[in-house]
Amino acid sequence: MTELVTDRLELRRWRPGDLDAYAAIVADGEVMRYMSSGPVDRAAAWRELALFAGHRELRGWSQAAVVERSTGRVIGRGGLWQPEGWPGLEVGWMLARAAWGNGYATELGRAVRDHAFGALGAGALISVIHAENARSIRVAEAIGSTFERTLELHGMPCVIYGQRPA
Repeated sequence: MTELVTDRLELRRWRPGDLDAYAAIVADGEVMRYMSSGPVDRAAAWRELALFAGHRELRGWSQAAVVERSTGRVIGRGGLWQPEGWPGLEVGWMLARAAWGNGYATELGRAVRDHAFGALGAGALISVIHAENARSIRVAEAIGSTFERTLELHGMPCVIYGQRPA
């Protein structure tokens, strides 16, 4: 995905120096509560960054580093995701616990949605959300998505929220 800038955030390519911040985020059990892997160690965090970089190479877009512009800190990841076998083109987000409650997920979700429908010409977007993750469901609704269906993915009960361009 082309790097995006919002009022408070920058979505950019991953850099080697981002590993410390990202590893701390994905080691947090509360952040990873609804992710299939659960908390992961530093080596697994590095493999995720490599996976995102490879996905970008193959698709042209991926989950990007989410940087708080006022501080320059990496506060999570967000962007588009569609590995082989995925149920659709996903707009997704994951933020450090310290960044919760600031509207950042909604802000980045809207920017990614607009980029996908505008610059990329996407015909539909989904968000794959653990069925019990009420916070992410609220974000999906705030960016204009509605419930479409349930799905079990990697052994987790999920809901699919989706939308089409206006």
